[in-house]
Amino acid sequence: MDTKFYIKARQKGLKAYTQAIHDNQDPYLPVLEEKVPNLNTLDRFSLGIQAVPLNRVIGSVSRGRSFAFANNFMPILEINSEFCAKWTTLYASVESEGLRDPAKMLEYLGYYYLIEGNKRVSVMKCLGAEYIEADVTRVIPLRSEDPAVVAYFEYCAFAKATGLFDIFFSKPGSYDRLTSMPGVRSGETWSQDDILTLRKLYHYFFTAYQDVMQERPAIPCGDAFLLWLLAFGYEDVRDDSLDDVRKSLRLMQEEFLAREDSVSLVMTHSDRDPSPRLLQTLFHPTRIKAAFLYTTPIEVSAWNYWHDMGRLEAQEKLGSRVETVNRVVSSRTETEAEIEKLIQDGFNVIFATSPVMLNSCMEPALRHPDRKLLCSSQLTGYRHVHTYYLRFYEAKFLLGIAAGILSQNGKIGYIADYPIYGSPSMINAFALGARMVNPDARIFLNWTSLKSYDVQEPFHDPEIQVVCNRDLTAPNRSSRESGLYVREGGEIRSMATLVPRWGVFYQHVMEQMLKGVFDAASESESASLSYWWGIASDTLDLAFSSRFPTASTRLIRLIQGQFQDQAFTPFEGELKDQQGVVRCGADQRLTPAEVLCMDYLADCVVGTLPTAEELVPSARALILTQGIGSLAKSDVHAISWTS
Repeated sequence: MDTKFYIKARQKGLKAYTQAIHDNQDPYLPVLEEKVPNLNTLDRFSLGIQAVPLNRVIGSVSRGRSFAFANNFMPILEINSEFCAKWTTLYASVESEGLRDPAKMLEYLGYYYLIEGNKRVSVMKCLGAEYIEADVTRVIPLRSEDPAVVAYFEYCAFAKATGLFDIFFSKPGSYDRLTSMPGVRSGETWSQDDILTLRKLYHYFFTAYQDVMQERPAIPCGDAFLLWLLAFGYEDVRDDSLDDVRKSLRLMQEEFLAREDSVSLVMTHSDRDPSPRLLQTLFHPTRIKAAFLYTTPIEVSAWNYWHDMGRLEAQEKLGSRVETVNRVVSSRTETEAEIEKLIQDGFNVIFATSPVMLNSCMEPALRHPDRKLLCSSQLTGYRHVHTYYLRFYEAKFLLGIAAGILSQNGKIGYIADYPIYGSPSMINAFALGARMVNPDARIFLNWTSLKSYDVQEPFHDPEIQVVCNRDLTAPNRSSRESGLYVREGGEIRSMATLVPRWGVFYQHVMEQMLKGVFDAASESESASLSYWWGIASDTLDLAFSSRFPTASTRLIRLIQGQFQDQAFTPFEGELKDQQGVVRCGADQRLTPAEVLCMDYLADCVVGTLPTAEELVPSARALILTQGIGSLAKSDVHAISWTS
């Protein structure tokens, strides 16, 4: 009997076995009965005979059938064993005739566990097969808020609508992200052509992914598929050949490493420049060409107006060493085309000033690693595109103090833009500031992005006279209802407003590039890099009206000084959410990661975080990329920071 194939398979099994022992993990097949103690009480139904993706066959239902294999399904028993003889005979039979009988499996949370057919799976994996025929019974988990369970029920709905069982995402919201892409059916009946196109594209991606990543510690194939589609665009790749898919996938392979979710926050600039590398010292640019991309004209967007003020400030400070331009791009295709044109025109750095541009920056960043692309986005999942944002919640806390001082009855209105990550921290910080000086303060919340928003009468309660509205003003917008103001009858009296100073950040980045130390300062091999500066970096300030009490201004400036010294944070001491859950203990302080990922409202806030269905259509793109509960949220435990 020729055992050479068994010997090769056993070598792979022993390698996996030894590595598992080294990592203090179970070296044998995962056992479903041990993972799910209540397995026998859960409902089941038969899926019948189907082609099961072998990469999702991960274990055995019972322990008794698992000891002959390492955790990668490769055999580990001795060569002179009866098991070796049976495995070798089966290998020869499958190689010449194929499998005669289907395996028998349970499917749980999208993964498959064998009742019968462990050797068949082992042989098929050894032969490099992608699928195995099996009689599958689905085990239905109890519904819960566990992300894995939520994602699984989304998978079931998607598979039922499309018949595509291969595409499996591990994160909630992923199927919505997929079906929201242009060219993919969203909320509609899938045609056979749609299904076949997506099946073919995923098959190509799966094949290329296995080839390119091989045994590197990569994220699950489904999650990588979605990341790839977000970067390159479904409509642009749907008709690609296998070779085309492999080429674009190779560009992204560093993004697919298992630690891709990690984020490194840079909380402030350093007084000392990092040491440049030799090549950076020799070849750093003597002049920077920087382009700034906006989604709408500066005249109609306060956000873009203040970014452009920052561009002009940085250009003035750096003088002839810098040339800057601005461009308005209104779509993904236009953004990518404009970036490519700017790169061809010799621009060294491109600042995309809106979170909705993040995915549009990815492909150009991959194709031109010698150019620097940064996107103004609070959250990121990419290593090749640095992100930057301001800790607006610090200034909102100070405005909350001002609102608490002004309010006689404790009723304060707060008007927010979009329910994206960053909004809850601003709302809650404002509420905590108000409550610091006015213990009875209650914050009444409304959103400009709601379909039901009434711009003329955002609050129908006449007792809400102190209001914090959007803090930024555009050239063509009246500033009377911006920032913090008091409404009495028909009169609006402005009191204070937040002032972002983007120029400080832009000047810093371009100065580091001119010194040849930007790469040394920002290079991160294991994490996405995100600049998250605040008052201590002089990127945020407040402007007070002459109507605001002078003594109160002095008090707020004193607390602002504490922010400058990094000696104060709003999120220290007891904080309860609207359900009464303690989010921060009396003697605790929230970490930057916990603030960044905040997705709840404080107990003194009256209002909700609206769902996507409640918002105007124009908010959809931003909500998909940065909205509460979207894929944008990073794992709190995967975020690190430097102060």
